[in-house]
This record gives sequence, structure tokens and C-alpha cells, in this order.
Amino acid sequence: MHFLSIKYSIFVCCLAVCVSFSIGFVPLSSKEKPKIEILLDKLAYAKNPSSAGLIRGKIWSLWLEGYIDKTNKAKIDGALDLFNAGKLEKAKIAFSEIIKLDPNYVEGWNKRATVRFLLGDFYGSLKDIEEVLKRQPRHFGAISGSGLIHIHNSNFLEAYKSYKKLIEIDPQNGDSKRFLPMLETKLYGKSL
Repeated sequence: MHFLSIKYSIFVCCLAVCVSFSIGFVPLSSKEKPKIEILLDKLAYAKNPSSAGLIRGKIWSLWLEGYIDKTNKAKIDGALDLFNAGKLEKAKIAFSEIIKLDPNYVEGWNKRATVRFLLGDFYGSLKDIEEVLKRQPRHFGAISGSGLIHIHNSNFLEAYKSYKKLIEIDPQNGDSKRFLPMLETKLYGKSL
């Protein structure tokens, strides 16, 4: 249980950092979309946690800006305000509406997955994560979230797979570095 509470605390802290990048964003143009892929490539080769953190921040910013219709900005801002205020049921409804308006908006799915996780709807959260990963297979936030859910559900092999995938995308990721040895010990009796 202690393992899960540590992981949950780290997840909530990561959410706070991710949401902080939502201020002042503008829609992505088709020219900017490849920037995410270039940055994800750079993240895989970041030499230290500091440079990886800077790259991650740029990626989160672009993901949050990834909506198509400029009129959706107010809706997204409102949904994020509800989320930040802890009004999770209302935030879930707001993100669901955003998903209906723009089903290809990756962060709409990701934020609803986060809200569902915090509400204890792990099945719904995993379904939303699947939608995120269909649209952005290297979404490190969604992959980390799936690892958390699998840990919560005591599905340690799937959690291990999630964190192995995460460390390939983001080798400087603190969660992977911290929790892969614990999962390896749980699964194999020792850290690999």
C-alpha cells in the first residue's frame, strides 16, 4: 500500500506540472505538428534530467495547444479551471464535450483519463489512454498513467511493460527509474 501511495503522490505532482503548461496557448498549425515528433526524438537522447525536463515542458505545451478549432480554447480553459479547482465530475463532463467537438485533440482524451483516474474509474481511464495512444503512441504522460493504473490493479507485468516503454521514450524519466526496479523485484525476485 505504501508503494501505491508514493506513486499516487508523484502522479498528482506530475499532473500539477503538466496542467501548469496550459496557460496562454494557441492552436497548432500543421507546420508545428512535426515539432512534437522532433522533440520526442530529442527526449529519447536527453543527456540529463534537466534537459529532459525542458524538452518535456515544450512537448506538453504543444500537446495542450493541439486543438483544431480556435473557438475551443475557451472550453479547454474552462475544463482546466474545473480540473485545477478539484471539480472533477464537472471537469469530466467538460473534457467529454471537448472530445465530442474535436476527437483528435489528444489532450482532451488525456485530461479526461486523468480525471477518471482521480475519480477511481480505472477502466474508463485506461480506455481514454488507449485513445491517446492511438493518436500519439509516444505520449509519455498517458503511458505513465497506464503504469499507475496497472500498479493499482496489481497487474505488475502490465505496469512493468508500461514503464519499460516509457523509459525507451524518456530515458531520464524519474518514475521509470524509480519504479522499474521495484516492479522487477516484485515480478522476478530481483532487479534486472
